[in-house]
Amino acid sequence: MTVVQGVRKRYSRTGPWVLDGVDLTVDPGVVTVIVAGNGIGKSTLLRLVAGASVPTGGRITGRPDTVGYVPERAPAAIRMTARQYLGHIGRMRGLPPGQTQARVDELAERLSLVPGPDVPIASLSKGNGQKVAVMQAFLKPPELLVVDEPATGLDAPARAELAAMMSEAEQDGARILLSAHESAVPNGKLYRLLNGKLVPEALRGMRIALRPTRPGLSSAGLAAEILLEEPGRVVVRTDDADTLLLKALADGWSLIEAVS
Repeated sequence: MTVVQGVRKRYSRTGPWVLDGVDLTVDPGVVTVIVAGNGIGKSTLLRLVAGASVPTGGRITGRPDTVGYVPERAPAAIRMTARQYLGHIGRMRGLPPGQTQARVDELAERLSLVPGPDVPIASLSKGNGQKVAVMQAFLKPPELLVVDEPATGLDAPARAELAAMMSEAEQDGARILLSAHESAVPNGKLYRLLNGKLVPEALRGMRIALRPTRPGLSSAGLAAEILLEEPGRVVVRTDDADTLLLKALADGWSLIEAVS
């Protein structure tokens, strides 16, 4: 397991504490989820756990040799092609060149990298650049997987494929730490970051994703807590799923998924 003990972080000697005494255990085969608003410090915490930054105080122990880290925003100004960049990452992780190249082709196909891995990363769209960030995290099966806002920048098929890849890693015993919107929280341990500290939080109610089947449908008529609203999709939370679904279906909504 990876253990975070009393970790504190600030970016200057007199600056505010972004993290102020964080304790956390990331266990094998379990998804640990951090929920927080923007600018609260969740990305800072994930970078610390991944080893991409160092804490001002406290310590992190049990970090394995193979860490896969997907940042919220992938570096864009890289002149190398995706294949060259991932080849460099593969060498750093001790992978034979042939194995690296085969894995690059496999991941590029799974994530539908367009126009492919043989063009400069700087020329890729934001979404495809983010796919390269996902590919480098999974190039070698991670023992610890850290993913910051997994849905950021990815299209729906790539989000679904990333979810499948995370599930495979979980089944293989990887420790998984991610930050997510509440509408996308998977099963696992949930924590909220408040005032620089983590607070355990139980998942409340059932989250239901709905799609309108006719123009003019308003989420206001669902009588539930709206977690996410975007074109063609609304995610709500309710303590009475049966009643909500009966009304929603009668009004013309279509069920995408329901997660307890």
